[in-house]
Amino acid sequence: MTLCTSCGKRPAQFLRRASGERLCLPCLFRSIEEKVWRTIREERMIEPGDKVAIAISGGKDSLVLLDVLGRLKERGRLRGVELEAFTINEGHPYSCFYRMSRADFVKALAERYGMTYSVYTFKEVFGYSALEVAEGLSKNGVEIHMCTIDGVLRRRAMNLIGKRRGWTKIATAHNLDDEAQTVLLNVLMGNLKRFAWFNLEDAEEKDIIRRIKPLKYVREEEIAVYAYYHGIPLMELECPYVYNNPRYGLKFILAELEEKMPSVKYNLVSVGRRLGELLKVEDGYKKCKYCGALTAREICRTCEIFEKAGLLEGYLRHQAIWSLMQPPSSTSR
Repeated sequence: MTLCTSCGKRPAQFLRRASGERLCLPCLFRSIEEKVWRTIREERMIEPGDKVAIAISGGKDSLVLLDVLGRLKERGRLRGVELEAFTINEGHPYSCFYRMSRADFVKALAERYGMTYSVYTFKEVFGYSALEVAEGLSKNGVEIHMCTIDGVLRRRAMNLIGKRRGWTKIATAHNLDDEAQTVLLNVLMGNLKRFAWFNLEDAEEKDIIRRIKPLKYVREEEIAVYAYYHGIPLMELECPYVYNNPRYGLKFILAELEEKMPSVKYNLVSVGRRLGELLKVEDGYKKCKYCGALTAREICRTCEIFEKAGLLEGYLRHQAIWSLMQPPSSTSR
């Protein structure tokens, strides 16, 4: 019987191939929580006085993030920090029916740690659902992947809602596998410009609210084990739109590489971080000519999508009205 490398007392149940550690489950879970805490401290992700909103997709990663941050708060490690959880329902079949089926579980988990949980929709923020935007694009002969529509509009929605609710940080559940895929995708596409933004946790548009990724150095496999043994539901149905996403195939490529090079994901993320330090953002920010948002382009990506869908006028009109409304409480769960 092999004993745990960490405690030396209990039987080892999990092998970390990159480091060679053989851990019992209690030590594995403790090491995950410590890694998240170390990442938060070293990168100054969360500081006293912050109001941190935890983005919940309904998948295991975001639920584990909620649980771990809740435990850190419970143990006095996030003193002077306010935490709340939220979900954005984009308005297509997957988000409406599958993701929202987890709402009661998320509400109970959030309440366990004294957090509020709210649900917001694209429809209330933009005046249109993701499905309506996709239909408009299709009618105009424009092909934009649903993942892109969701990603661009979700980022804008988080900024708009967060600014009005006073969020200082938004925590997303991107893990080590996600970050490694991002680096590999940018290399394969020869997109050096993206690396200039890598350490800024930003993209072409300037965020109003800083995004933080406390799970960025935790492997997806470890998150899945943590979720299973903590009673957090694993995903039973994968989003159907993911299969045409370029990232989908990269997860399998990385899995094959990891068999021969156990540290490949850590290495890729390290390379991305170093490139981010070496490269600088060349373009200054300007204001989108339609909505006034800060962007590196003449037209921000949000307005570009609505324009191509033939919905720009309706979107801008809705924004003008929405900005005068009271801060959204949406569906408090």
